[in-house]
Amino acid sequence: MARPAPAASPANLLLVTFDQWRGDWGDPWAPVLELPALEGLAQQGFTARRCYTSSPHCVPARLSWLTGLMPSQLGVTRNTSVTLPADAPSLVRELQQQGWHTTLVGKTHWTSHGSPRDLRDDQPLMAALGFDQMTEVAGPRALRRLSCALTEAWQAAGVLEQQRADLEARYGAGRSPAAWAVRPSVLPLALYPDIWIAQRGLEQLAAMPSDRPWLLWVSFVGPHEPFDTPAPWHGRNRADGLPAPTPTPGWIGQLPAGCELRQSQASWAGQITGDQISACRADYADHLQLLDAQLALLLEGLAQRGDATRTAVAVTADHGELLGDAGMLYKGAFLEGAVRVPWIYRPPGGTAQPQACNAPLALTGLLAQALRGLAGSGAMQPLQRWAATQRGAVVEFGSELLLLRGPRKLALDGRGQPLWAVHLGRDPQEQTNVISSQPSRWSFSPAWRRLRRWGSRLSAQQTATHWLWRDLGR
Repeated sequence: MARPAPAASPANLLLVTFDQWRGDWGDPWAPVLELPALEGLAQQGFTARRCYTSSPHCVPARLSWLTGLMPSQLGVTRNTSVTLPADAPSLVRELQQQGWHTTLVGKTHWTSHGSPRDLRDDQPLMAALGFDQMTEVAGPRALRRLSCALTEAWQAAGVLEQQRADLEARYGAGRSPAAWAVRPSVLPLALYPDIWIAQRGLEQLAAMPSDRPWLLWVSFVGPHEPFDTPAPWHGRNRADGLPAPTPTPGWIGQLPAGCELRQSQASWAGQITGDQISACRADYADHLQLLDAQLALLLEGLAQRGDATRTAVAVTADHGELLGDAGMLYKGAFLEGAVRVPWIYRPPGGTAQPQACNAPLALTGLLAQALRGLAGSGAMQPLQRWAATQRGAVVEFGSELLLLRGPRKLALDGRGQPLWAVHLGRDPQEQTNVISSQPSRWSFSPAWRRLRRWGSRLSAQQTATHWLWRDLGR
């Protein structure tokens, strides 16, 4: 009689997430700049080169991270002041209930950041969502009104009021050149948010248990603006050594007046100059290299642990950053710069045969598969098999849907009607709307027709489930 296969040993996971890291600037298989830690991880694991967020806005994307649900299922499809209920679905709670020790350091944005308060008051909620330990930090803008362990450190160092005054000068008047001006941070290097988060992450990494599996989630607040990259990283990159922003497609102005992309692009018209965009792109590149250095520190810390070969590592971001593409900054659009994010997964012990997937994959699904796969030793193959079964990726924003399958992208309105479509294989800069510029191809191509049918089914499902969690959005 054959002996039963031995039970798989559960794996640990070091999950590293970023805020606003665009996927094309984090693709280790086609690097835009030197990111040795990211590239080293990719050489030992699985890279989804076309990983897509669930939303180009922070709040819905981050709610999807934790719950495994799409924004429309949550009833939160754009940034809003919302607090996740204690009994909401939680992939982390699932792990905790199976015996994992769970810790998070950094940004969550699972609670309202609209009014002054102390994030440490959220500890009971975070415990209910499945975290044994939590050191929470707000994003750069919200730190002008929210308190946390980081602002306490600023206060102890005598820089709290100076930093908050600087943030208020940038963002108090809304969109203005002050908001995207590039200038050095007023903070000491050790209190720069991403450097501070990395150090707290290292401390937690050293303290993770050795007698049970664990999840350590280190969630950086960068590269969210203001980048304000400090020395020694500031000035490492020049805009003329980086990819140029994509031109503004003429077809955007021909979209229906209520279309999200048309409204966003119109709101930026005349707001930013080419020189300002160039300065932001160079500063963003500097900040990515700062973050890559923090990732390297975490990986070095992990290597010192006796359970390092039983620990997987995953790296991703909530959404991208337009950086002047189509004349826009920030996010809130279905263009590639805003919706494509990095995804790298290194299984425990790494692999001598790194793999890359070039098909569009949904971040929500990748993250859920990685977390649930820890019980089966965190191997890479189940993630690859799951990726091979996917029909494509879906992104949601407001009432609109974006469908991605192969090289094709199709945006639909709230009624499931096509808004615009591009073929990334022929048009990687998204300058041609196939619907209006190539009507015969749009009408008769079997591939486009299949994508439209898929969109019709998804739109009907979205309408049916949109208010499943509607109380979250009130």
